[in-house]
Amino acid sequence: MNIRLGRAQLHLETREVIRLHDPRGARVECVRGALWITQNKDRRDYFLAANDALTLDRPGLALIHAQEPSEIVLSEPPPCPRLRLGRTLLAALRAAGKGFARSFGPESIDRSGNRGYYGL
Repeated sequence: MNIRLGRAQLHLETREVIRLHDPRGARVECVRGALWITQNKDRRDYFLAANDALTLDRPGLALIHAQEPSEIVLSEPPPCPRLRLGRTLLAALRAAGKGFARSFGPESIDRSGNRGYYGL
């Protein structure tokens, strides 16, 4: 989504369209009026009336079309907490992997008895 305001309240006139690029995770709330929403690669269309909300779940382009004069609230998705957990998990795996490489990597092969395929 290109707004980057956290939360924005907008007024749309009848037949006015808002184009959102990569809005995955953004929430659309219809405060008053009626909206038609379509998302890229989604066969379904969504119709929101007053007090309805929808969280957009597709990458690409989403269109919000006002069927009548409408007030909407667009909310950015919250920052993904998985990134912190992912970095912590990655660091732990790297630390564990160093021990793994010493125990089971090429350094652990006993080269003194290298006799052939069947040990002969």
